[in-house]
Amino acid sequence: MALKNRLAALQLIDRIKQHEMETIGAELAKLRAEEKALEDQSAELHADALREAANSTEDTRAFLPAYLNSVEVIQQGLAEDRAATAAQAAQSEEQLFAAFRETKTTEQILKRVNNDITEETARKAASQMDDADRALYMLTRTGQIPG
Repeated sequence: MALKNRLAALQLIDRIKQHEMETIGAELAKLRAEEKALEDQSAELHADALREAANSTEDTRAFLPAYLNSVEVIQQGLAEDRAATAAQAAQSEEQLFAAFRETKTTEQILKRVNNDITEETARKAASQMDDADRALYMLTRTGQIPG
């Protein structure tokens, strides 16, 4: 009975760990998507700046340095955001790896407990057969069952 209770507890722990891994995986996917969006935004801003510089007229060239400086400031902000997102993603990745290791450990323990339960069941069945064999032997020996 204790083994079955232990098995039930381990199965619950395994389900919780699986859920934890799914949650961390979803968070990691969200962070990776944010990183990609920031990279895309930065590339688009860079392309816009190049296009504006190439298409500038004599009238707009006076404003071009200020525009390019503002683009540079925005690019720096995007780079900082990307770095922060990458750091969060790395942390989530570490958490995911740790949860994966814990899940694999729990799975190994579950296998061992299942094997223990199978062995205990086999021992009980063998013990019951031994008891039945002894009873049959005694009945045959005493003559209650013709042999």
